[in-house]
Amino acid sequence: MDVINKRLVRAGLIFGFLLVLFGFVFAGLTIKVRVTVDKAPVKAAPAIGGQTLTTVPLESVLDAEPKQGQFYKVYVTKAGVKIAGYIHAMLVEEITENEAQQTLSSSGRVRSQAEIVAEIEIKMDEDKKLIRQENEPDKALSDLMPLIAKSFNIDDRQKQKQIACELYFWIGQACRKKDDNYGALKEFKNMFDVDYAYAKEITKNISDPLDSGLIEHAEKLSKGLLVEYNLQITTKPKEAVLKINGKSVGMSPDVYRSTVPKFTLEVEKEGYRPIKEELFLMQAMTVKDYTLESLGRNLVVSSVPNGAQVFVDGKNTGKLTDYELPFVPYGSHAVKLVRDNYADWDATALIPEGSTGPVSLSATLIVNTYVFFQKNGGPELKFFKQPKALAFDKDGNFYVLDESDVKVKKFDAESRFQASWGDAGRESRALKVPAGAAVDGAGNVYITDSKACSVLKFDKTGKFLKRWGEAGPNPNELSGPTGIAIDAAGDVYVADTYNNRIVKYSKEGVLKKTWGKQGTLTGEFVLPTALTVGAKNEVIVIDRSRVQKFGPEGEPLGVWGKSGSGNGEFKAPMGVCTDSFDHVYIADTGNNRLLKFDPTGKLVCQWGVPGSGDGQMTAPFGIAVNGKGNVFVVERDNQRFQEFRIPAK
Repeated sequence: MDVINKRLVRAGLIFGFLLVLFGFVFAGLTIKVRVTVDKAPVKAAPAIGGQTLTTVPLESVLDAEPKQGQFYKVYVTKAGVKIAGYIHAMLVEEITENEAQQTLSSSGRVRSQAEIVAEIEIKMDEDKKLIRQENEPDKALSDLMPLIAKSFNIDDRQKQKQIACELYFWIGQACRKKDDNYGALKEFKNMFDVDYAYAKEITKNISDPLDSGLIEHAEKLSKGLLVEYNLQITTKPKEAVLKINGKSVGMSPDVYRSTVPKFTLEVEKEGYRPIKEELFLMQAMTVKDYTLESLGRNLVVSSVPNGAQVFVDGKNTGKLTDYELPFVPYGSHAVKLVRDNYADWDATALIPEGSTGPVSLSATLIVNTYVFFQKNGGPELKFFKQPKALAFDKDGNFYVLDESDVKVKKFDAESRFQASWGDAGRESRALKVPAGAAVDGAGNVYITDSKACSVLKFDKTGKFLKRWGEAGPNPNELSGPTGIAIDAAGDVYVADTYNNRIVKYSKEGVLKKTWGKQGTLTGEFVLPTALTVGAKNEVIVIDRSRVQKFGPEGEPLGVWGKSGSGNGEFKAPMGVCTDSFDHVYIADTGNNRLLKFDPTGKLVCQWGVPGSGDGQMTAPFGIAVNGKGNVFVVERDNQRFQEFRIPAK
């Protein structure tokens, strides 16, 4: 029994192995093919010109394995024995099981070998003419391709290979006429694969350089001499993204290696026009050097102060000024700079075509936030009685006018008290009610006396130098003068308050010009109380209801503002000044606050509320800005001055 059991087990194993084996075999026979030519040859190996095992008639249906390369492996019966062989894909077509059942073998007269060869050669000669004349290469291709299948009906194996060689050569020529060099290369390789010696013979007199290059390339491929193609890619500028057939393969410069000579190369870099090229390599090493075409230019954005965020077309670039933005596209772009404690800055940047240099855009940012820094004076100290005005010299020292026994008090750039005058002697008697102060380039101090209706000039030590002006309405007279300013040439401008006009003098007090009268039209005034001269030598005057800007000779340049307590409005202002960027600051006396405008009259910011605490104000009269942009204000009723600075962060 044990012997029988062992034999049964062994038989079962063998049977199972055979089932698996046949399962693999029959699993491969998943398709049917129908023969499309008569006497189609079945080859012993998948190669044109290989030994023919047998032929099969037109409309025969064969079991086949899926196509590999240009051949199907099929199973046919020869002399009652089932054999496997190879049939060219051009001789058959795949069909379904239903189509296989319906297929009937065709019948007809069998043509002779001479007729088959003649038919192929006649048709090939016709298509040669089309190709040589560069006429209808598509028609030539459609004619020649089926002739490959017909050549399999030639029994003479040598003749069959020669005919196939010539067909592949002319199919390659047709591809060349269509600029399909890769297609031509494949057909020329087929030619060498079929019959190397005959292919060399029929191509030995090719004179066209491109044709001969393709044929030489195809010969190397057929012999296995070219197994890899190298493409060296450089770009100017470097670091462009390289893509092969849509897939990123690296950055330039780089060497791309491929076993396939034809592919699509794309070169991409932000700010440059992308390049897309169909490449067909014919050498082991090919060098491609691309100069990329810029789509824009660099934009240099700078600001004073720097450190502002840069926005372009509403998008935060993530960069801070000063910075050079690379490759901003040609055209107009909205640029915004944003920095804490400064007003947003907006401009349009035009990036023109035609040159490669950067475009520059510079901004002067306007401070829109001030915080209290320090104060000096106050009712409890009795250092000031009724401070009215202050003015800086070029070194940062400043003078405060006070309607007290000591009329002028001098401080250094650190706000430390230095000296005073106007408290004794002749100068004290001459300076009765000081109203406005200005300092020229030499450090001389000019003061208006609203009660004496005059202008007094002192040197930096307080030594009295000169006085001019008398009370009255005439051109060389003054009535309650308040504000005073000096331009770059040393000329002196006075707000002749009760005469509602501006008077211009030389630095020696010689009358040069007057303009204005009472009224609300442009160039007219309602009690002008203060004035200043900006960096562009423009004269800015305030009165009870507005700000007016003039040229040095009184020519109107602009006007803005109105009386009130709303944003940008003012009430009985008594002080005005400008900074080095021509921003205008106003001591809004009646509203107990300070206002800041840009040079066009647009409100930048305002700060201050009534009171006596730090940062609060009561009757701010005089206002001035030092070289660091710090704002100083004197308050008549709080008997002090305060300094405001830009927040540190």
